[in-house]
Amino acid sequence: MYIDVEQLREDMEEECYGAYFGGGFGGAMAERAGIKEASDEELIKMAQRRGVNLDRYSR
Repeated sequence: MYIDVEQLREDMEEECYGAYFGGGFGGAMAERAGIKEASDEELIKMAQRRGVNLDRYSR
């Protein structure tokens, strides 16, 4: 299965922005940095731990 990791990365970063600005969760910005620097494989593992439905990103 091919996963559009760039879209996944973008969506996960946006979620962190929302958590920071909307919910005041300060750790979200640190998590965003990790998402930005993660390899494709690391990003997929992060998404799985967060419960992201990867089928949305499959092509």
